[in-house]
Amino acid sequence: MSHNCENEHFEHNHNHEHGHEHTPPMETSSVQSLFQYIDTAKIRCLNAESVNIPSGIAMYKVFLKPQSEKDDCERYLQSDTDCQMILHIPFVGTCKIHSILLRTNGDDDSEGELSSPKNIKLIKNYRGNLDFETIENFKDHHTVESPQTDMPVSDIVEHHLPKNNSWYCDSLYLIFFEDNWSSDEDELCRLYYLEIRGEFLGISKSREQVPLMTVYESAPNPVDHIKLESEQTHINMGL
Repeated sequence: MSHNCENEHFEHNHNHEHGHEHTPPMETSSVQSLFQYIDTAKIRCLNAESVNIPSGIAMYKVFLKPQSEKDDCERYLQSDTDCQMILHIPFVGTCKIHSILLRTNGDDDSEGELSSPKNIKLIKNYRGNLDFETIENFKDHHTVESPQTDMPVSDIVEHHLPKNNSWYCDSLYLIFFEDNWSSDEDELCRLYYLEIRGEFLGISKSREQVPLMTVYESAPNPVDHIKLESEQTHINMGL
């Protein structure tokens, strides 16, 4: 485990294909943000709701914020029925991903029913039907461990991807908040800020041929994800 600085950079990555990464992480900077290359109109989310979003503002802006607003924690994305949450973020072309920066919630008793996210799966170029059961059992992924904090809001934490793995994303990029530090699946998680850093390599010719499939339950069942996955309705976070 090593710590660098964004507000805080945290490195505790588990690569399920190539083992642990032992070489020092690549230094990144804010100029490598891929913010402008995200296809915001096609962002999707499962088991999540936006909080404190002004009327008329696109819903994805609760967590995809310009760097000038990265410390704004008044608006955020929160998991809906339990601690799990999936973000589906497409790019307008091919990108090479270096790292992902996240600001999440901590274990603050005053907030109630919240726990710090723990394991977060990162999946590139996923083209299957999007549901929790499939994602939980999906083998081709990279997992990062988010640090636990007793503060209401965590620092911004940078999770570096392994240098020995080619993280080229030509269409789809998934982020799966899998569990939390309390091991209580009924406790919710929040995402205040997300930034992806890397290189934009150009427009992918095949990108528009890939269908985008998601599911979302408009009236969540707090018991489990079974009803969530069976409703098969959509949420478009870009409109």
